[in-house]
Amino acid sequence: MKRDPQHLLGLLPRGLVIGTVAGFGGGFMSLGGGTLTIPLLLAWTRLSPFEARGTALAVALFSAGMGSWVYAGDGMVDWQAVLLIALPAMILSPLTARWTEHLKGVRLQQIFGIVVLLGGLALLLRDFLLPQTTITESLRTPYLLAVGIVEGAVAGSVGVSGGPILAPALVLGLGMSQQLAQGCSLAARLPAVIGGLWENITHRHVFWPLLPGLITGSLAGAWLGGEAALALPEQHLRSLFALFLLILGMNYLRGRPATHPETHQ
Repeated sequence: MKRDPQHLLGLLPRGLVIGTVAGFGGGFMSLGGGTLTIPLLLAWTRLSPFEARGTALAVALFSAGMGSWVYAGDGMVDWQAVLLIALPAMILSPLTARWTEHLKGVRLQQIFGIVVLLGGLALLLRDFLLPQTTITESLRTPYLLAVGIVEGAVAGSVGVSGGPILAPALVLGLGMSQQLAQGCSLAARLPAVIGGLWENITHRHVFWPLLPGLITGSLAGAWLGGEAALALPEQHLRSLFALFLLILGMNYLRGRPATHPETHQ
């Protein structure tokens, strides 16, 4: 799509706003990519769905990187867990994307909405339902590999990764604090983001003129969001995160159009 200079100039402040919102979401609740950035880009710019996906991946590289750095600085990243999650997710995500191309995007998102709703409810009731860690140490490695498989499947089919799946799985299964789970979630998505970004760059699906504002805003937002999350009591952050999951899950259950480029052709 051809864009005139005036339109390009008008995109700069929008990019700053979108980047800041998405970056804060990434830092504060380990969200951002498919959850926040893509819908905002589609609503506030003239980007095609393909460009929105590729551009969101470029932003996610910076927001997730900054968020990981903030959480790691406070000791809130378990690098062994990150590696066990990231490897299967990175392998499975592109495969799942190809396998599910023929399925209806709305149906996939409704299934995802149910999973997210259940995760939100479980987090709200965690102290009553799961007073102790549910996964023993001997099962920790296979559990994390399984989480990575689920993460890759969801990311490839629905286009949303990170917080909505990883954080609840780590909190409920391993008894991690909400901050530690979010730090791991941010770091674990980086390999898949890099791989997906390279693929989108080769297909020219990244809209480069919008990136300066997006990246600047995402770096600032991710830093502020991460610091805010680390400053909150763990239970308060977990409750806020769970409430957001409930809202997000209801949104997907309503059958909102999928963010996959294939669904917008």
